[in-house]
Amino acid sequence: MKNMNYNKLQALAANTAAIETAYRVRNEKRTATAAERETLSLYSGFGGIKEVLDLGTNAPMSDKMKQTLDHLVCVLQAIAQDDETLYRELVDSIKASVLTAFYTPKFLIEAVTDQIRATFQANGLLMKSFLEPSAGIGGFLPVSMPDTYKAAFEKDLATGLVLSALQPDTKAVIGGFETIKAQELEYDTFDVIASNIPFGTINVFDADFERRGTPYKQSLKAIHNYFFIKAMELLNEGGLLAFITSRGVADSPSNRFVRDYLVHHAHIITALRLPDTLFMQTGGIEVGSDLIILQKDSHKQNLTTRERLFLETCRERTSQGLETEHANKAFSLPQSTLSTGTTIGTNQFGKLVRKYEWNGTEEAIHQRLAEILRANFTHYFKPSLFGGQKQAQPQQGAMLSLFDLFGEATAAAQYKPNTGKRPYTDEMPGWMKDGALVLFEGQLGTIQSRRTDRFSEMTAWFNPIKVNGADMERAKDYLPVRKAYFELSESEAETREEQPMLRERLNEAYDAFVSKWGNFHTDGNKELIMLDSLGLEVYSIEMQVRGEVVKSDIMREPVAFKKIDTSVRLAPMEALASSLNYYGRVDMVYLAQSTGCSESEVIEALEGEMFYNPETSAWEEKGRILAGNVVEKCKAFAGHIHSLAGQARAWTEKTVRALEEVTPELIPYEELDFNMGERWIPTEVYADFAEYLFDVKVDVVYFDVNDTYVISLHGYSPAAYNIYASHGYTGEKLFAHALHDTIPEIKKEVMRGGEWVKVPDEEAMQEVATKIQEIRGKFNAWLDSRPIAVRDELVRLYNERFNCYVRPSYDGSAQTFPRLSFAQFPYDDLYPSQKDAIWMIKQNGGGVCWHEVGAGKTMVMCVAAYEMKRLGLVQKPLIIGLKANVHEIADCFRKAYPSAKLLYPGKEDFTPANREELFSKIKNNNWDCIILTHDQFAKIPQSEETMFGIMQQELDDVERSLQVLEESGMGWRNRRMQKALEKRQENLSANLLSLKTRIEEKKDGGIDFHTMGIDHIFVDESHYFKNLMFQTRHTRVAGIGNNQGSQRAMNLLIAIRDIQERTGKDLGATFLSGTVVVNALTELYVLFKYLRPKELAKQRVSCFDAWAAIFTKKTTDYELNVTGSIKRKERFRTYIKVPELAAFLREITDYRTAEMINLDIPEKNVRFLSDKPTMEQEAMIERLVRFANSGEWSDLGLEIPAPEHMDKAKMLIATNVARKMALDMRLLGSQFSDDPANKASRCAQTIYEYYVKSNAHRGTQFVFSDLSTYKPNEWNICQDIKDKLVAMGIPANEIQFIQTSKTEKARKKIFEGMNNGTIRVLFGSTSMLGTGVNAQQRAVAVHHLEIPWRPADLEQRNGRAVRKGNTVKQWGGNVVDIIIYGTEKTLDAYKFNLLRNKQLFINQINNGTIAVRRIDEDGMDEDTGMNFAEFVAILSGNTDLLEKAKLDNKIMQLEKEQAAFNKERYRAERKVGGNRQEIDTCKRNIGRMTKDWEYFNTHKEDCAIEINGDTQLTAEERGRALHTLSRKHRGDFTPIGCYNGLRLLVRSEYRLDGSFDRNTFFVEGKSGLKYKCGMSGSLPPSFAAAAVFPQTTLENIPKLMGRQAERQKHLEEEIITLQQVMAKQWGKEEELKRLKQECKELQERINRTLEEAERPTVPTPGTEPVTVPAA
Repeated sequence: MKNMNYNKLQALAANTAAIETAYRVRNEKRTATAAERETLSLYSGFGGIKEVLDLGTNAPMSDKMKQTLDHLVCVLQAIAQDDETLYRELVDSIKASVLTAFYTPKFLIEAVTDQIRATFQANGLLMKSFLEPSAGIGGFLPVSMPDTYKAAFEKDLATGLVLSALQPDTKAVIGGFETIKAQELEYDTFDVIASNIPFGTINVFDADFERRGTPYKQSLKAIHNYFFIKAMELLNEGGLLAFITSRGVADSPSNRFVRDYLVHHAHIITALRLPDTLFMQTGGIEVGSDLIILQKDSHKQNLTTRERLFLETCRERTSQGLETEHANKAFSLPQSTLSTGTTIGTNQFGKLVRKYEWNGTEEAIHQRLAEILRANFTHYFKPSLFGGQKQAQPQQGAMLSLFDLFGEATAAAQYKPNTGKRPYTDEMPGWMKDGALVLFEGQLGTIQSRRTDRFSEMTAWFNPIKVNGADMERAKDYLPVRKAYFELSESEAETREEQPMLRERLNEAYDAFVSKWGNFHTDGNKELIMLDSLGLEVYSIEMQVRGEVVKSDIMREPVAFKKIDTSVRLAPMEALASSLNYYGRVDMVYLAQSTGCSESEVIEALEGEMFYNPETSAWEEKGRILAGNVVEKCKAFAGHIHSLAGQARAWTEKTVRALEEVTPELIPYEELDFNMGERWIPTEVYADFAEYLFDVKVDVVYFDVNDTYVISLHGYSPAAYNIYASHGYTGEKLFAHALHDTIPEIKKEVMRGGEWVKVPDEEAMQEVATKIQEIRGKFNAWLDSRPIAVRDELVRLYNERFNCYVRPSYDGSAQTFPRLSFAQFPYDDLYPSQKDAIWMIKQNGGGVCWHEVGAGKTMVMCVAAYEMKRLGLVQKPLIIGLKANVHEIADCFRKAYPSAKLLYPGKEDFTPANREELFSKIKNNNWDCIILTHDQFAKIPQSEETMFGIMQQELDDVERSLQVLEESGMGWRNRRMQKALEKRQENLSANLLSLKTRIEEKKDGGIDFHTMGIDHIFVDESHYFKNLMFQTRHTRVAGIGNNQGSQRAMNLLIAIRDIQERTGKDLGATFLSGTVVVNALTELYVLFKYLRPKELAKQRVSCFDAWAAIFTKKTTDYELNVTGSIKRKERFRTYIKVPELAAFLREITDYRTAEMINLDIPEKNVRFLSDKPTMEQEAMIERLVRFANSGEWSDLGLEIPAPEHMDKAKMLIATNVARKMALDMRLLGSQFSDDPANKASRCAQTIYEYYVKSNAHRGTQFVFSDLSTYKPNEWNICQDIKDKLVAMGIPANEIQFIQTSKTEKARKKIFEGMNNGTIRVLFGSTSMLGTGVNAQQRAVAVHHLEIPWRPADLEQRNGRAVRKGNTVKQWGGNVVDIIIYGTEKTLDAYKFNLLRNKQLFINQINNGTIAVRRIDEDGMDEDTGMNFAEFVAILSGNTDLLEKAKLDNKIMQLEKEQAAFNKERYRAERKVGGNRQEIDTCKRNIGRMTKDWEYFNTHKEDCAIEINGDTQLTAEERGRALHTLSRKHRGDFTPIGCYNGLRLLVRSEYRLDGSFDRNTFFVEGKSGLKYKCGMSGSLPPSFAAAAVFPQTTLENIPKLMGRQAERQKHLEEEIITLQQVMAKQWGKEEELKRLKQECKELQERINRTLEEAERPTVPTPGTEPVTVPAA
């Protein structure tokens, strides 16, 4: 469109002046003058002014732009008035608006305004209320009529300030549209809603929509969808909605749900596609937009043709065969676009779309728009819909506007007492919350605290409640009780001191209430108290115990802390533990008082238990001072000795000696495995290595907030662009990948199903991976060559950071456990292992109890919880356990401590109706312990304040990283990372804002985990919480577990963080499980994330990748996929620095196996029964090997259909088929039959043998299978074995399946049957029979039909029989047989060894007996299967084939590397030739340019310019003529004139689809070189600058000559580097030859073995075949 020039600098200056004016007007509490209103009206928002993203930084920009931005900063700082938070909010809101705030051109508003007002007037309709939900400065407010109530919302703080100053007669809300429900507006619904709504996919938080289903909840994911649905909900029947919106609403297929909602709730008046250049004038940007006008009709029945089309989208295909993005079909109708022409081109995102343009004046487009709107309203508007509806009435006692409060409203003629909603002016104590009951001006009501916007003070409003006279009196007596309660509760929580006077006042007020009205629990009292948002908490100061109402603990004693009673005499050790809790330190005065000893006697009695700390001049307990980083402590303490004297010196020397004794032995350099990218290694080391590699100075910066290394080269490096570059990735980028140990995802397009799709380019990725591994490999070689001082410094850093942790020897033998009763247990003391574990928990404040099943961890939990409470180490311990186990835990606690105050709520207590009362009980009572199930714990709301703190810390880290990025000067080279950080900053800010809103709006007194006072959590079966979310780049790497996480785990993390924040230290919880690590050692990271965040931070471990970089090495396998290409498979298989990893774990872990504690359980006798495959299995093995090679499903010969994604998961599919084949062929289809030699038959025979052998004692057996579980009416191996057993004579009722038990009662009945011997055989899976089972009393055998994936599963299975309480000790030799069934030439033996190795590593790590520095976990899991080589070799049953397969794999890798090496050398040869040619070209160009420059200087004074033969044109006429050519010319190089004898040329350029793009202008020198006008070739926009373009173009010749010279220099340097590449020899040539020779010799040996196997066997006369029993 014409006359639409946009000047960013002018817009920015106008915006700044408007904000400054608005603040002045507001600050002076007046209305704006006419001149000020003019200034305010020029505000146009910051949409398109991207420079504001650099607000407050030193980013490069023009001087004028910087001055204007600096002025804006000064204005914002003046508004904030030293409030740093408000300043950040102002800056962030301005930055956030850059991509979303584009102001509407006036002509469009005028056209819409005129039409709507004309429609209302023509039909005699009254517009009572108008809303603009995204107002800017109120562009659409003119739509309203003179007497209309107007409300406007603007989320941006700065814009909202301008809006409120410019529109004094409008209720202006500075806040998001989503807050409308919380605002005090005169109207709840509106007659007209019009706005230019925000563009962009930004999430919205709306609690009401969150609770509702589709489309409401779905609309929250994109702000434009939300605005449409929210506005339609707020619209009166027949009302009008007019929105300008992005085209995504109409065009996106994913937004159909919004369109569907709209057309079924309203009639479309106008759906008009607007020109792409509409916002050029106000935002300087091309953006697609639509005008949508709707009339609400909730009872609408049918859709018009236009409305049905509005639901649909389609694509267009260009003449080149390219497809455009989706577009709405409704805009193909006549009169549906506001345009004079249309073309297909690219939008601002580079997508191919249909674009619309208007080639005409603003007056013309205004007129055309008015015509379309007039026709639409005439045809589609229905006055009857509007007129027939009752209009919304103003609310009573409506809130005054800001300007009313300033005294600008007209006073009422006669005063009337306000008995409606009104400001609350009485005092508000800190504990008062929204919804609290108050007496105000003789009325009873509730209060609501809020402020009108960010610039206003918080105000409170009173909402009256109608009550009778009795309830008014009751309230007057209740409110003093509430006041006394909160004063006492708050005071004791804050001061940690008893407040007897406040407690007396509370009792007096409560007793007075009860004497007059009865207990709180009576109906009338409860009903009134529950009107109070604080009432539920006050209500809980009463409790019902066995039908009797009693006062809660808070009425008698403090519940916020433990009151210390020094009159009780403690043993020195108990006094020490108690002192640590009461004071957080060793308090010698307290120790002396509580023990009755002198200070010297205490020191003597506790020698070796506590040591002197010279830095604090205080004593510390040994568990604290001799644990953790002892290296750091020893060094610091030793430095104090020379300045001390007397006893202090002697005590310090003892401490230093003790620290030296426990310090781990130094690990030398040669024993350390260094990974490139370990975050603790100084970045200077990586920078030095990069400088060595690239031969230029390099900066390396690490950002811990997103665990990212950023690399910056100072200058050009031939090595970076040649030797270490591949597939578009320079050495600089690959160096970063080497540090992160990642490989870029490279894609290529392939034809599939007639369409081009992008798939991973495995070949390219392997070549890039080779370069990355070369860099990583060279790092270690380079490190080895560093001077000894450099290496020693790394050794020192490593040992101080990792080899410094010491696990104290936890000896709990001295503990006495007061009040612990053994009367109801069959034993009279705890195991020594249990005592040690309890002592560790008490000393550390938590830890990990890794105790085998049956080791008594339930008792450890109960006693540790009570002991910590008794000693004051914690105030309210919480135990959470599985639903199946929690009753047993509660029963154990009650038996151990019969008089303990235990809270074990039932299922009904957690119903929504009772839950909050229960939470108040937890808060207001001194429970010795609380016991909940995992699921019940998940229902406790986590503290939003804690979540706020966590998110605020993350936001601070993000902002710090952005600042570092900016200050490092790397921001402009890492825009992608910067944008990601800014997006994260934006999302965190939005989340914090919604969280803050929720915190402020809480009406229930806010009882959550934090306020309950729970300060320690015992997590039984903690492995159920192992799926904690963590961020990682290694998403394609197997073996890292589930990084997506679960809500259950996230809730636990927040709760533990809450405790850790309160205590200021790690732990705060105790994890208990027999299988803490379920599958992979990577699970240890999750454990450390829960319990040791501060220690991880000291190790520079901020995320999983940082941890993995230190302790793991990725292994890589290559295999051929179905298409014949190489597929790369990575996994974390190797662990390094294992002793240090083990030490870090063992410091907080008590690990016990049955053997370690001599547990009274049966011995395990493991039998691995392996037999030869059946004939059908032999045939399937051959077919499996063929399939593993070919990937063709038909090679398997199965009748079942092929699974999906064969090309992506071939080996996983092969592995799963092999597992089923090994178990039973019938799992692969009905084409296979039973076989007497298969596992089912062998297992049935074995079960029968045990059945007969143990019949006298009714011995029982467990049978496990996860691969084929019992299912009625479907074949499965469990039912098949039962049928065989019944056929052998075992009664069917003695054989049961756990899957038939659908309830807990049914499960218990089966277990009772197992224990009394009426059930003899029980089938089940790991998940259903592995935990929560006590059926071991007669167990003689456990059968494993297949081996589970995880060591934990095998342990859990075996633990069903091998546990305490099994009577096999009395009649069966105290042995339980563990029978594992295997089939030769299958994966059974491999999986058995894999599990055994994993369990061995876990045991060694926990025992501290690990003898190696690295371990290998093997390479198979349930997500990826196993690698091709080992798969084929194992199925063949030939170990030589395994070796050959591994050799083939290695040879394949090396040959690929050799091919890539040769390719690089050939490329270097070609590039050298090309460089030489280009150098010659540069030299020629410099010569020709020199000639042209001399000519220009010689004729510069003449300046004769001719355009189209005319030499008499003025400068403006020349510029105009050139611009005319620029618009109209089409063709190749065409002469258009001359300049001092040099030809001027123009050339047309075209887009990919063949459409015209632009004309470019040139000056042809005497040498024949053509010089382009400017950078792009386009003319300057002004006529004056265009007129002199030949001169300005030729003045750039020296710069061009300089560039040519610089290019020549780079090319010459590159040739030197490329010649090095050409001369380089591949370093693995000899290795490849050797491997090929080994492979050849191995093949010959295999051939001989096969020949021998094929020869007929001649039996020796007189000999009998010998049968060897299975092992």
